[in-house]
Amino acid sequence: MGLPIHIERLILRRFTLEDVPDILAFLSHPSVARIVREIEATEAGVKKYIETQNAHEPFEQDIWFSLAVALSDVDRVMGLVSLVSKVHRQGQCGWALGVEYRGQGYATEAASGLLSYGFKTLGLHRISADTTSVNPASWKLMERLGMRREANLREAEFREGEWIDYYIYGILADEWENNEMG
Repeated sequence: MGLPIHIERLILRRFTLEDVPDILAFLSHPSVARIVREIEATEAGVKKYIETQNAHEPFEQDIWFSLAVALSDVDRVMGLVSLVSKVHRQGQCGWALGVEYRGQGYATEAASGLLSYGFKTLGLHRISADTTSVNPASWKLMERLGMRREANLREAEFREGEWIDYYIYGILADEWENNEMG
C-alpha cells in the first residue's frame, strides 16, 4: 500500500500548491491553529510548509511527515494527518480537521488509515499520540482507534490562565491487528 492512501470516503496524499486555499481555510479556526503550530497561517507560510514536506521522502526517520486529508469525490483538503517514524520501530501520529468536517467520522477514518499504513506498510511496532485534557474529541478518537491512555502528564502546559494536563496514548501492532479498526 503506497501513497496516496485511498480509504472509504477519503484520500491521504501529499500536499500540492493547489491545496493552499483549503489549508488556509481549516487553519483559520483557533482550535486548529493552536495544534498545528508548524504551519504559519499565511499563503507564504503554507507554501513554505508544502515545499518543506515535499522535499522529504515519505516517513523518513525522525522527520514529521504530513499528508493531506482530502474528500475522494472532490479532492478538497479538509485537514491533515502526520506521522513520524522513530528508532525501535516506534511512531508518533497526530491529526487536525477543519471544524466543518468534524462529527462525521472523517477523523476516525483518516487516523485509522494512517495507523494501518504505519503498521502494515512501515512495519512500526508501536504508535503513540498525545493531546490535552481540554480536547476530549481527540482523546475519545484515540480510544475509538483502540489506543490506550499510557500517561497523564499533570499540569504540563499553562494556557490562558490555567494548567492543562497532557494525555499520551499508544497502541501496539498486534493490538491494532486484533482491533476491529485494523
